Amino acid sequence: MKKINFILPGLSTKPGGGTKIMYEYANRFALKGYDVTLIHSIKRPFKKARTPVWLRHILLLLKKKQTWFRFSPKVNIKLVKEITDRTVPDGDIVISTWWQMAYAVDRLSDKKGKKFNLIQDYEIWTGQEERVHESYALQLQTIVIAKYLEKLVHQISGVTPIHIPNAIDIDIFNVKVPIDQRNPYSVIMLYSEEARKGSQDGIDALMKVKEKFPQLDVTLFSTFKRPSLLPTWITFKQRPSNLSELYNQHAIFLSPSLGEGWALPPAEAMACGCAVVCTDIGGHHDYAIGNETAFLVEPRNISQMTNSILRLIEDQEIRKKLATKAHDNITSLFSWEASVRKMEEVFFTNGNG
Repeated sequence: MKKINFILPGLSTKPGGGTKIMYEYANRFALKGYDVTLIHSIKRPFKKARTPVWLRHILLLLKKKQTWFRFSPKVNIKLVKEITDRTVPDGDIVISTWWQMAYAVDRLSDKKGKKFNLIQDYEIWTGQEERVHESYALQLQTIVIAKYLEKLVHQISGVTPIHIPNAIDIDIFNVKVPIDQRNPYSVIMLYSEEARKGSQDGIDALMKVKEKFPQLDVTLFSTFKRPSLLPTWITFKQRPSNLSELYNQHAIFLSPSLGEGWALPPAEAMACGCAVVCTDIGGHHDYAIGNETAFLVEPRNISQMTNSILRLIEDQEIRKKLATKAHDNITSLFSWEASVRKMEEVFFTNGNG
């Protein structure tokens, strides 16, 4: 039985896009008959921590069962203090999923398997840009999730990565409420306290739409708590368990993000029949085609966001056409079966694995 070890930083106790993708890959490879282990490392190369490793280990062990993701019982889950030859079992494939962990994987014995570095974003928001760039040239096979990352990594390092896009589970995210039967004045958006998500820009745009259409119905969902200054007319859902249903209850999805790897919520919303307004950034480009599957706006341009939402409200034929095209595009081109199949080929063919 082929053995695959996924190496992740820390242990995610709340939903996160990049972690969710890795967990999904682990589940699907395990169900295909592979011996899969998820190894979460408390310590990361080049990261100084105020809390001692032993204390963080205890705290994370206490939270370990409070997971937000439903794992297959066939997936092995480990929490270790550090990635070393002692903590990582021998295998056929070992794959890093964060730039710091790429350095740890690079130091492992060849007995741990063929080494890969899955790049899910341009991970410079915590600083150490030079080390992030140098991680691209380590002796690991590089995989990226987005086309803009493919170009970026090549420009920086000269390495030509393999592009395997993220996928959407259409068994979960699909149209339940017909597109033409939705409240045209309804908008849904992800809220985050992270500045790069641009949430305040989105809220400012929605406030302007509300001025013209008082009947506007807005829902924000988030892993964070409701902001104290959020207007009372905006519905707020913290960690909703019915995200697909929420998308289906709305006609429009807004993504005002300033930077993404491969943003999941707009793609999920498309699969559920929402017309999408999103920023013109690389993390949206794999599936957001301007005026065809989405309205693209300049990051931080509140007027463009406002006008795009207004246009979708005022012209229902455009909204329905945009939403239908986006739904068809997502469900036909971004399946988990295709992404897993390509990852499997990269792992175990052409001399790999």
